[in-house]
Amino acid sequence: MAQVPTSNPPQWFSKANPRKTRNTVSDTNGLGLLDFLYPVRTLAIIREYVRKNTTALPRHPRSQLPPPRSRNYTSVADIPTNDGPGQVGVVDDTATDHALAVDLAAIEASHLTNTELTAKLHDSLFIHQQLSVYQLWGYYVKLRERSVLLAPKDLAQLFTRLSQSHGTFGLEKTRELFDSIDPSERRAVHYACAVSAALRQDDLRSAIGLHAEAATCVGGGSFGTSLVFKHAVERANWKAALAVWRQFGDHRRMYLAESFLWAEVDRLRLPGLLEHARKAVEFAISSIEESTFCEAAPARKLAFAVVHRALSVHNADFDPFVQADLVEKAQSLQEPSGDLFRAAILQHLSLGVQNSEHSQRGLDLYRTARMNPSFVPDQELLHALLRRCHDLRSSEEMYYILEDYRKHHTQIPRHAYLPLLSQLARHGDIDVVDQLSGEYISRFGAQDISVLAPQLLHACYRRAEVDRAIGVIESLQQKHGYIPDIRAWNSVFATYSRVDDCEGAMRILDRLVATNVKPDSKSYGILMGMFAKRSDLAATNEVYEQAISEGVNPSFDMVSSLILALATNDRLDEAERMAENSLDMDLDAPPRKIPSLTGDHTRTRMWNILLGQHAMKGQLDKVFSLQNRMQEAGIAFDGATYAALMQSLCIKKLPHAAEKILKVVMPKVGIRPTALHYAIVMSGFLNLNDYLKVFSLRNRMDQQGIKPTFSTRNTLLRAESYMDEKDYFKGNSDHPTFEASRAQKVLTDTLDHLNPMELASLGPSKFAQSNAPNVAFQTSYFPYMINLYGRKRLFDKVAEMYDLYISTRQKFSPDVNASPPVELLSALMTSYTKAGEYHEAEKCWQLALEKAQHVACKSDADTSQAGWVLHKYRFFLALPLTRHMHVLAATSRIDEIGPLIESLQQAGFQLSTHNWNKYVQVLVQNDRALVAYQICEGKLMEGWPGWQRFGHVIKAKRSIKRQWVPRSWEMARPFPHYETLVYLASAYLTAQGRAYGVGKELLREMEKVAPNTVEAVYKMPKYNDKIQNLLLRRE
Repeated sequence: MAQVPTSNPPQWFSKANPRKTRNTVSDTNGLGLLDFLYPVRTLAIIREYVRKNTTALPRHPRSQLPPPRSRNYTSVADIPTNDGPGQVGVVDDTATDHALAVDLAAIEASHLTNTELTAKLHDSLFIHQQLSVYQLWGYYVKLRERSVLLAPKDLAQLFTRLSQSHGTFGLEKTRELFDSIDPSERRAVHYACAVSAALRQDDLRSAIGLHAEAATCVGGGSFGTSLVFKHAVERANWKAALAVWRQFGDHRRMYLAESFLWAEVDRLRLPGLLEHARKAVEFAISSIEESTFCEAAPARKLAFAVVHRALSVHNADFDPFVQADLVEKAQSLQEPSGDLFRAAILQHLSLGVQNSEHSQRGLDLYRTARMNPSFVPDQELLHALLRRCHDLRSSEEMYYILEDYRKHHTQIPRHAYLPLLSQLARHGDIDVVDQLSGEYISRFGAQDISVLAPQLLHACYRRAEVDRAIGVIESLQQKHGYIPDIRAWNSVFATYSRVDDCEGAMRILDRLVATNVKPDSKSYGILMGMFAKRSDLAATNEVYEQAISEGVNPSFDMVSSLILALATNDRLDEAERMAENSLDMDLDAPPRKIPSLTGDHTRTRMWNILLGQHAMKGQLDKVFSLQNRMQEAGIAFDGATYAALMQSLCIKKLPHAAEKILKVVMPKVGIRPTALHYAIVMSGFLNLNDYLKVFSLRNRMDQQGIKPTFSTRNTLLRAESYMDEKDYFKGNSDHPTFEASRAQKVLTDTLDHLNPMELASLGPSKFAQSNAPNVAFQTSYFPYMINLYGRKRLFDKVAEMYDLYISTRQKFSPDVNASPPVELLSALMTSYTKAGEYHEAEKCWQLALEKAQHVACKSDADTSQAGWVLHKYRFFLALPLTRHMHVLAATSRIDEIGPLIESLQQAGFQLSTHNWNKYVQVLVQNDRALVAYQICEGKLMEGWPGWQRFGHVIKAKRSIKRQWVPRSWEMARPFPHYETLVYLASAYLTAQGRAYGVGKELLREMEKVAPNTVEAVYKMPKYNDKIQNLLLRRE
């Protein structure tokens, strides 16, 4: 049997005890002792006796101090801080008594005189402080036995040391020492230490009794009031807190300041203090319910005092729901709540603009507080709200602030004018901006006209009122001698850009060139952007060359406009190369201050243009590739970057992935989603017929405080109309005919809240082709509703909707004689065609042609010549052309369609896949079979994959349908519709049924000019559906 070595401990022991083993054999003057055989501190006593000089107690060397966590460590360690309740160390009574006995023996053996003993105690209390509480108490006991009294200062310090000790010994001796003092000799410091000791022993009753005695017997000073009050508040002992609070009020003359009561409570932090305040309010409410109102008055006042203390803590995060619950409950105490609202609002606003949630809640609380009669906002609060509204670009509250300034303070202070003007101008309220500017000039003079003019011009810009912007400049020049600089004229250029008036902007440019005001890079950037947005590449390059010839250094906006012009002309490879080259170009533009972005954000717009174009084409891989390149080049992402990615995902039928970006990715990177991002995701789910998801996202917008726009309202309108149709076909509707009640309600609510300031929204919109605000709403709602009712042959509803459009346009559009947008004309043509009113449909077609000449024409182009249509607008007439072909076929003018298409193509228009399919169907219906086969072969069969590609005719119908329902006409691939192939099959059967020679010759011609089409028709699967049964005449 192997022997276990005894010299070395086992491995597990050394691991379990990593500390070095202390040498238990100590050599003191040749005496070898084993200290574990003797009581604690025996060696220290022996060393005291063997020292030659015994006149003074020597200082303990550090090596003789007991190790941490040993039995007598707490008696040596000096902790001068106030420990919280329940944190008092527990010391073994036997060890404590023994340690005290040893200390007393050591003191007795030292043979110190009274003077030396008193000096030693004083030195330990104030200078060295190396003695333990046992030794300090031992010195005090010896002096008391010798009838030696301590000086008041020494006695007070002894009280402090004992009451601040970590163990229970010091706390018990504190109370014993206090009891030994004659009541007439007790001072405030004695009571304070006794109260502290009682609280640290969690003896609140004794602490309150001592405090009450001190309040009666002591003439003044601090005797633990704040400690008792804090202890009661923390433990929700509101009866005790109320007793202390009332004692404080009854003996207020003894206190020098309010801090004698609140000093310790004020050290409590959020969110705990708010919770304490809420419990105080609940105590006051229960007191009112259980007693008379007068008896509960002190509880109410105490609760309000605690609430105000809690709400006065700033710059610390907290749960807004706890604060809201606190304010709501506090209002039920029947006290004036104006100051309560003020404190709560300022607490929200103190967290800064970075915490948008608290800032928005502060503004919401301000709106609520204004309905309370006792709420009178002072100028400090209004100024804080004004700054936060300005930082958050929140305009609605600006009107409340303006009203409160006039209502409660008569006049607006000078420093408040500029934030008010800036935000109201951004809101587009030009009338109020004009009024405030005139008021400012009348009060303070016109010396700040250069500051006021930009606000007036910006309001005109937001409202897209060019004539008024020019009028502002001329009026300020005449009345106040204002000299507009290039920044003012740039605002005018930007206003022209909003209404797509390139000619008007160029007239202003020519006017400036003839004066001393020279356009800068921003001026040319705006002008180039106007032409680039219209895909007028030639005009964009012309303005760029003019800028270079004028000595203007290229700017980021100018290069971005060139990239946009190339991209909108489908020259994406050139646009991407230009974006790459711009990384090494020295471009002129001050960086915009965007705190939430990291990286180079000056080039972000260039790359977002490329991302947007690829996203609209559904090229998801290309979008990912460009975003990776942006990361490599250090180009920052912004909201438009993520919008492009979300758009491409939705086009690829992946709206759930886009929703994840909306809810997870964007908040994580610090970019707040906008209404456009929600509109993209909502439209993605709309295309999947997931209407409940559309409604869910709309509710989430409300929860996030995001206001709806044209895009989101239009998506909601379409989802509600689909639900209307679903209810009608399922028989759930109460009306015998179709009633779009849900969609109509959305439209009514939208028009009820429509105002010029909302039309001033600058955000990009879906379903609104123009950026001009007075046109955007016209293309957002009415075309869809008119087309919906027209398809259902509800012509009375169509007329009602058109009248509503006319009355709405008269409110917001200055040009009441302008023709409707082409989307609306196309919808009207559908209705007129269904009603058989072909003459009216013909008028709409003529208006669409006139609109195309105005909108789609190149700069300085002649519409009588070929190629005058801009590339971006090549599908401008696609929708009305389909309706017009119906009219021509119905009026027996089928031969006019071919020349019409040829003239449109000569001008530069292109036909969509839907146009070509409808043309083929019309030709077949009018016995033009051979021409129909030729058109189908030449325009639609290039990418035909064969019926085997689909596997089943139902899948083919769905797949073919998806091919011609794109996000834009540019994405539509030429592809034959299922209905078109059935029509062609009927023509093939008709040819077979004719006389043998004529029919056979026609079939040979078909096979000769359209072999792929004939093959597709011949191999089309048989399916028992309505269109095959109708056109192929099956028995």
